[in-house]
Amino acid sequence: MNERAARGALRWLAPALTVVLVAVFARSVDWATAWSAISHADAMLLLVATAANLASLAVKGIRWWLFLDAAGVPGVAPAIRATVVGAALNNVLIANGGDAARIALVARRRNVSSARVLATLALDRLGDAVSYAGLFVAAAFVLPLPAELARWRLAGSIGLTLLVLSAAALIWRGDDTRPEDTLEPVAAGAGVGTRARAYWRRLVATSTSIASGPRMAMALALSFVGWAGQWATFHYAARSAAFPISGTESLLALLTVNASFLIRMTPGNVGVFQLLYALAAGSMGLDKNRAVAVAFLIQMIQYIPVTLVGLLLAPSLARRDVRTDPVAPTASPTAGPKPP
Repeated sequence: MNERAARGALRWLAPALTVVLVAVFARSVDWATAWSAISHADAMLLLVATAANLASLAVKGIRWWLFLDAAGVPGVAPAIRATVVGAALNNVLIANGGDAARIALVARRRNVSSARVLATLALDRLGDAVSYAGLFVAAAFVLPLPAELARWRLAGSIGLTLLVLSAAALIWRGDDTRPEDTLEPVAAGAGVGTRARAYWRRLVATSTSIASGPRMAMALALSFVGWAGQWATFHYAARSAAFPISGTESLLALLTVNASFLIRMTPGNVGVFQLLYALAAGSMGLDKNRAVAVAFLIQMIQYIPVTLVGLLLAPSLARRDVRTDPVAPTASPTAGPKPP
């Protein structure tokens, strides 16, 4: 087997093993009990959970807009629409393919470099990761964690420290200049290596230029608001099925399940989501079969409305804006005419 074939085999190995693991887990579920819990769910509480989920997506869009606006891509409504469309595509793609799609859609619509949009999304995700690690570490030292989660206290603390240091380094290097003002344009006909290096420089320059302390602090605050919305989604979906889970236990289930969303092994993480939720609930002494039903209810809430809304919003993002977004620095209004 040549090197290229080996890389291809490894790329499919993890998803294949994940599918096998989910299939083994599915055989141990009492599906009659699970379906009974789903079919008798309280519609009003499901509606509350759905509203909380959509609200948390809107908050994520606003958080991303903070960085997009600083990078010269204004408009909070397009940022929210792109976030919803990206979430909808993540429901049907693996490996967070929806994020790549929303970068391409926003860059095309606003006629800007995809490196600039990618930099804003990277900072947005950094804030999300810091808030998740902060919640995990706080829960690890304050709440009575199951043994399966308690063993990750040290790793979570180290991860949080590294993330905070990364954010601090970006803020320390940051300034308020537009990155395009200081970068040389790539010559026509430049090679792939030259274009790749220029893309990386533009990505780094944009990241450092917009990573200010107040902006990162605001993004972090919005991240916690978004997590609160997800917490409400999990808890009210569980309560709709009369699942005897406390608010604290819902938070622990949320933290456990979302560790799998770093890389989606299946479209929408279907199967993996149910497996981790059931394992988290089982470690807290709750019924595994009813936990599977709750996990399906949560995914229905996260999948069906978001996918439908995302499909409705996608055409508006596919249209390119008529105006362009100039990146060249403007002349000072007090400057005199240039000499001939």
